[in-house]
Amino acid sequence: MYYSTALDNTDISTSSKGKTPASTNGVEAYTKEQLTTKIQRLTIANIQLMTDKIKTEKTKVNLEADRARLLEEKNFLVIKREELRVEIAAMNAAGSSNAPVRSQQDLFLGLARDKLKAKRPSLFNGLKKNL
Repeated sequence: MYYSTALDNTDISTSSKGKTPASTNGVEAYTKEQLTTKIQRLTIANIQLMTDKIKTEKTKVNLEADRARLLEEKNFLVIKREELRVEIAAMNAAGSSNAPVRSQQDLFLGLARDKLKAKRPSLFNGLKKNL
């Protein structure tokens, strides 16, 4: 059975029941089962959209919290950088009295760099043993 709704010349809604589809001025006619199926699909799509909206809102809140945390960390690092610049300027202003400290620092840096280097055996060591 088909249900159709159309507006007549007086813009009053009229309904008709019949076994054949009615098509007036581009108005489509559906069976009750077709309408039920279409409503179910639209409801599912609406639920999915609402779920996506909630996820988007949660993500937005999390991003805002991360942004605030990172901004606070950045501000802390900027302040620390300025403090270190002032300290370096004070050390440089002191002049040559820090020269031995600098040479010792370079010595320690060299030792630390050597420890971080990866020790790899030569590729030819295995060949020498085999020959």
